[in-house]
Amino acid sequence: MKKYLIALLSLFLLITLWWFLTPSPHEYKTIPNSDFSFETVIFRSPDPKRLSNFYTNVFQAKEAEKEPNWALGEPLSSVITLRTPGYQGKGPIFTILKTEKTDLETSAAAANDLGYAHICFETDNVPGLIQTIQKNGGRIDSRFEDLQKVPAIYGRDPDGNIFEIHIPFPTPLSPSTIFRSLNSLIRTYFKLDPPAVDKIRFLHVNINSKDWSKALSFYSNVLETNATGFERDYKGDFIENLTGIKGIEIKGRHLPLPGYDEGGPTFEIFTYNRFSKRGPLDKSDTGKIAVGFRVFDLRSSVNKILQEGGILLEEKGNTAILKDPEGNLLLISSKK
Repeated sequence: MKKYLIALLSLFLLITLWWFLTPSPHEYKTIPNSDFSFETVIFRSPDPKRLSNFYTNVFQAKEAEKEPNWALGEPLSSVITLRTPGYQGKGPIFTILKTEKTDLETSAAAANDLGYAHICFETDNVPGLIQTIQKNGGRIDSRFEDLQKVPAIYGRDPDGNIFEIHIPFPTPLSPSTIFRSLNSLIRTYFKLDPPAVDKIRFLHVNINSKDWSKALSFYSNVLETNATGFERDYKGDFIENLTGIKGIEIKGRHLPLPGYDEGGPTFEIFTYNRFSKRGPLDKSDTGKIAVGFRVFDLRSSVNKILQEGGILLEEKGNTAILKDPEGNLLLISSKK
């Protein structure tokens, strides 16, 4: 009995020490002076102000300083820049540009489009955020019987761009992140009152690829990061109800994006068993058209992308526009 109590006390002390020595969820942050850092998701919208208001009201984004490097030649007066929540106010930005196209088909966007198919946020209060989404002109694609007790959903902003929201995952693994995940899951499933503060955070950009392993290899080599977490292999009722697509199967993995501490934003690289007819978007299309990275050495970064099979479209000043091997637009810009 005495040995049992000693072992139990030792375990308790170890967990307590682990708790105090590991970071809490709100300490996710950027890494200053990174050679290569993820900076922006670029949208084109028929109504940039409406789209900006949606992400401000729903996801706690805030207007930020405009960056000419991400404007694709548009006058800065027509550009809206939003700082996404989390990362101590230094998280990735959304750059919203005006589209000139009149034959818009954003409503045709699907979770199984090739290219940048969705973006993702975590939230402590999935049911509350669902209501906020619907009040601000968004809609829910997921088809669960009871949306008020599920840990994740897919939805759309007023332009039809798809996003995912889910409860916090315990990354990096620590007592505080485990507690936060369990707390959110239990409150959601049993329809209990949500936490007093909803710590919304931008999490990932999804890239749908014809071959996720090849796409993962390309970005691992270019960004000099290694895959994180387990290999995804989704099929069955849950993933069908989550995406709103019957008979869907998904495989893939996550790749950490550079410039952030552990648990920061990722590329979610997926391959579906079948894809929609929409492919990667061009720079004049409507939707999520590109991502942007800040680098120290533009020439060396361009060469690295080209060596791995990327294509250079345009280089002007301190910014280059490229495509990855599957046609997804990448902007890289050297640091000031």
